[in-house]
Amino acid sequence: MKQKLPATKQRKPLPASFFLIVSFEDQEAYYKLKEKAENTFSQTLYESQPLPKWSHQFANFLDSPLGRQTRILSFKRRISREELPSLQKECLKFQEQLRKTDESFRIFPGYLTPYNLVLSFVEEDLHRIYLFHGTFAEIIYTYQSQKWICQSSAPDFFKAPEVIYFFTNLRESYVLSLEKR
Repeated sequence: MKQKLPATKQRKPLPASFFLIVSFEDQEAYYKLKEKAENTFSQTLYESQPLPKWSHQFANFLDSPLGRQTRILSFKRRISREELPSLQKECLKFQEQLRKTDESFRIFPGYLTPYNLVLSFVEEDLHRIYLFHGTFAEIIYTYQSQKWICQSSAPDFFKAPEVIYFFTNLRESYVLSLEKR
């Protein structure tokens, strides 16, 4: 006679820290995005200083040039990881609107957990997994031995010390907020 195993309750993962990486040329367009994002997602938690230029391995084949400025915005609201495709969709709407004044404008949404940092893309690549609604996800960093380890497939932008510093501070803040729960 087969013995029934007790049903295990699936635990939902902890909510993640949501952020946007923004590549742009026009400062005014960036501030318009910040306002739209705060109205749509939540109040900004952290905003980076200007960072190294966002790069793309196929920059020569893109439909528009890359912006010379890059910043990161993180938000107070925590997200369910399943939300990433719908957040990507919302960001694409913002991007389309803002490209009317800054053709280089690009937005890359992502989330951070205690264990990794995931970025959303609309292009397929060998190391990305398909979620749905045309959204792919890529693990950029894993957190090991008290530091972020950049994956070999991650864009060079993520290897810059100031980018690692920003995400290290964001992770510390996020982990502290979890401890207060």
